[in-house]
Amino acid sequence: MDYNYRGKEALSDTKGFRLRLYEQIVNQTPEGNTSIFNKLSGTTIVISIFFAVISTESQLDYRFGEQIDTIDRIIGCLFCFEYLCRAWVAPLEGKYGEGLKGTIRYMFSPMAIIDIIAIIPSFIGVRTELKILRIIRLITILKIGRNERFKQSMLHFNYALRSKAQELQISTVYTLLLLLISSTLMYLAESSIQPELLGSIPRCLWWSINAVSSVGHGDSVPITAVGKIIASVTSLMGIGAIAIPTGILAAGFSESIAVQKKNIEGSL
Repeated sequence: MDYNYRGKEALSDTKGFRLRLYEQIVNQTPEGNTSIFNKLSGTTIVISIFFAVISTESQLDYRFGEQIDTIDRIIGCLFCFEYLCRAWVAPLEGKYGEGLKGTIRYMFSPMAIIDIIAIIPSFIGVRTELKILRIIRLITILKIGRNERFKQSMLHFNYALRSKAQELQISTVYTLLLLLISSTLMYLAESSIQPELLGSIPRCLWWSINAVSSVGHGDSVPITAVGKIIASVTSLMGIGAIAIPTGILAAGFSESIAVQKKNIEGSL
């Protein structure tokens, strides 16, 4: 009888731990803040992306290759642990089903497949000549998609795009007209002076995109007085081309957040 009692007590403790782990993974904290599990997972993702990027620099890879490999294997082990934890608690999430069947269904879900793909390079050896193995590690950025705050942000972003679709279309037309008109005027002003750089409207269009996006004029710089005037006006109007859609999206975000708060207050 004592063995049966201890067995039931151990089973109960296991279920309780599993439930607490599930709450950590799905971010069900009493205060509504990001759980410790998800904070650690997010930190690991950021570190993984950082080392995936710097490992493509040959000089850093040559000097610190062994250290990078060691850190990468540790990150791979952490991702493995996270994957096993998520697979273990998957049956507690209704959409996957119960028991072993739920675990298997989770293992074939898109996010679980992304987890496996992100883990593989850590144990194959990323400092090989196959650059694709280095790049594959960047797929870990997709793991951010399961973060609840990220999901909420995407919902707000989608709402902003839908609710402000007409205004964004008008803004897009304005930008396209600005690019076309400025590139045509620049062609007329500079094509005879700089035929290699600004000798056609498509070449001037490349210049116009750089000017409107406020990243400079690139390798094409107007040298005539008329060309400089066109460049100045284009750059000033380019500020509006960037600011208008930014303001529209910001207004859409604010409306989405206000609607969400109103719905929450209405449900209380």
